[in-house]
Amino acid sequence: MAVLEGGVSASLASVGVESFVPLHVRQTPIPAGALGHYRVNHRCALIATQAANSRLFEFRNTHATNLIIPTRCVLKWIQTAAHTAAIEDSLDIFKVTGFSVSDTVNTVTPTVSRKRTSMAAAPGNAEIRGVTVAGAAAGMTGGTLTKDGGTLAQLPQWLLLALPTASTVIAAMLDAFDDVNGTHPLVLVQNEGIIIENRVLLGAAAGSSLYIDFSWAEVTAF
Repeated sequence: MAVLEGGVSASLASVGVESFVPLHVRQTPIPAGALGHYRVNHRCALIATQAANSRLFEFRNTHATNLIIPTRCVLKWIQTAAHTAAIEDSLDIFKVTGFSVSDTVNTVTPTVSRKRTSMAAAPGNAEIRGVTVAGAAAGMTGGTLTKDGGTLAQLPQWLLLALPTASTVIAAMLDAFDDVNGTHPLVLVQNEGIIIENRVLLGAAAGSSLYIDFSWAEVTAF
C-alpha cells in the first residue's frame, strides 16, 4: 500500500486495498475564465421531399483565438406523419472546417442561455442557426463550409408507411458527445463547427420532428 500526501497538512489518500475505503473526488467544469458555458435548444420538422444532405442545425466558432468545446449534443427524433413508403434514414453529425459563412436561407437563430449570470453574454463567440421550425425541404443553404469525410455520430430511424395506432410512437435518441474517462473532447478553432443533416431524400409524404439539446464551453486555452 502507498500513501499520498496532498498540499494540505494531514490530507492523505491510501492507494491500494485498505478495507476498500473510497477516495472522495470532486469533478469541476471546464474552466472558462472570463468567457462562459452555454446551452441552446432547437426544434424543427423534417417534411415531404426533405432533400438528401439537407442541413437542419449548425454551430460555428467565429473567434480568432478562443476555443469552443461542445459538451452535450442530444438528438430526439420522432415520426409525426405517414410516409410514402417505409424508409431507412439517419440524422448525421459532421465536423466542418473552412466554415467562414453560416447559412442565410431557411434559417432561424435559436436563443442561447448562459449557465451562470456572471459569464460573458450568450452566445459568446458562437454562431448558431437552425432550419425554420416548420421545416424546409432544401434545408438551410447559403453557407461556406467543408465537411469531414466521415460523420461524428449518426442517429438511424426506420420511418413507417403508417403510424401505429395502438401504441405510443417512441422517439429515437442519441447522446453524441460521450467523451469520458480521459478521452480528448472535440475542440473547435475559428471557422470550425458542426452541422446536423438529413441523410436521404424523403418521399412526397413525410413528417417527423427533431429536438436538439446542445451545450458548449468557450475557453482561451485547453
